[in-house]
Amino acid sequence: MISITLEPADNGLIKFLLDDNVNGGGEEFTSRTVYEFEGVSKRANQIKFVKDLILDLGIDSGNALDKDQLVVRSQWGSSYKPTKNEIKNKITFYQAEIERLSSELDK
Repeated sequence: MISITLEPADNGLIKFLLDDNVNGGGEEFTSRTVYEFEGVSKRANQIKFVKDLILDLGIDSGNALDKDQLVVRSQWGSSYKPTKNEIKNKITFYQAEIERLSSELDK
């Protein structure tokens, strides 16, 4: 059986994973992962933590071929005031997505 224990840390979270029957052979496997939730990469580490937890729990999140794939990502808050450069980048991203979807209609 797999057990997952989460412990808060000063700057993030520690995840302990214990599998007492690795590959059905009765061997024990233990891992400890530290997720730092401060600094420049805090949001990326939070996303990585959630993705790792989904994987550890065996939750089926789908894949690139599925109609409904569970995707963990961050986005602007509803009251966030983006810079002009951020707005331009988002417009470029969505224009590329529109082109990709439009090309699917032509197939």
